[in-house]
Amino acid sequence: MHPSALHLWLPLHRWSSGLVGVVALVHCAMTPVLYDGWHADALWFFGTGMALLLLSVMNLAHVGPASSVPSPLPTAPVLRWANVGFLVFGLAALLAVAESQALVIVLGLLAQAVASFWTLPGPPRPPSHDATGS
Repeated sequence: MHPSALHLWLPLHRWSSGLVGVVALVHCAMTPVLYDGWHADALWFFGTGMALLLLSVMNLAHVGPASSVPSPLPTAPVLRWANVGFLVFGLAALLAVAESQALVIVLGLLAQAVASFWTLPGPPRPPSHDATGS
């Protein structure tokens, strides 16, 4: 990757991962405010916040201020696709709950997913062979 591209995508990845983490913490903290008692809906809501927080922390561990980029961690290719998976579920949630906070989290997930394809390495590729077969 060209260094100037990394200079553009790395801050976006860090900031969007931070945004996802902050929204996740607020999401978890709102559980007792929005739900009376601990039941399936409250657990589902809290669990969603925890899943978003885990995704955020994993991304920051790969591209945070103290990390080397591209990340040498073997989980980087899997994390790229986890970001895409969370984005897909986020879009589905936005269709079901068309509220401003859902839009904020989807925008954060979108930026995180797109940036991760520039800042996290993909799976290793087998060595290529030239036309001579060597």
